[in-house]
Amino acid sequence: MAMLRIALALAAGLSAAGAVAQGAASPAARDPADPRAEVQPLVHRSPFASYRVFTGDGPGSWRGVNDEVARIGGWKAYAREAYEASKAAQPAPGEASQPPAAPQQPGVPKAK
Repeated sequence: MAMLRIALALAAGLSAAGAVAQGAASPAARDPADPRAEVQPLVHRSPFASYRVFTGDGPGSWRGVNDEVARIGGWKAYAREAYEASKAAQPAPGEASQPPAAPQQPGVPKAK
């Protein structure tokens, strides 16, 4: 019996807390077509209000860039990276791959 009282007290407390959380009743619904209805003023904030001027370092030394490319292996290093990336995207030989699905007729269930 004591557990029932505790449960009822808890339920009453939660329902009262929910009513308080909802706040005061909202004012009567306003007619949007009423020209005398009070509305909040429009506020415009320009997207450029928080603009920061670009302050980059500018172009680097072309000699430094050329030296970096030579250090990593020249154009062949970039070609090797592209080749390895395309090779990794393809399935390995002998790897089981699913054949492309046959086109399905509209309204016909797919066969299992």
